[in-house]
Amino acid sequence: MNTFRALKALHEYRKRHLPFLQTVEDIELMREIGLSQAAGNPMQLKALFLLGIGSAATIQRRLARLRRLGVVLQTRAEHDRRVIRLSIDPKVLKLYEHMGKLMRKAWS
Repeated sequence: MNTFRALKALHEYRKRHLPFLQTVEDIELMREIGLSQAAGNPMQLKALFLLGIGSAATIQRRLARLRRLGVVLQTRAEHDRRVIRLSIDPKVLKLYEHMGKLMRKAWS
């Protein structure tokens, strides 16, 4: 039963603080961009397409929405302006860090 309480708390937190996560694709995009950013390598757009999260059109549409909301930031590489790098806004990263703390606390 503890597992389901933890899952419910996680869902409530996400619903309250991360309302921009509307689809499974949104959740997966944010996870992959965040993982790459945490490793010190901002996600490149091409790599995101290769993950198989969804079709290229779906990825572009969901990503455009997240960028428009200011959740995902897009920059171009200095060495090659064709390369697009994606990262998560620092304010949103703090929300994810707090959610991570809640998850660790719930599972311990």
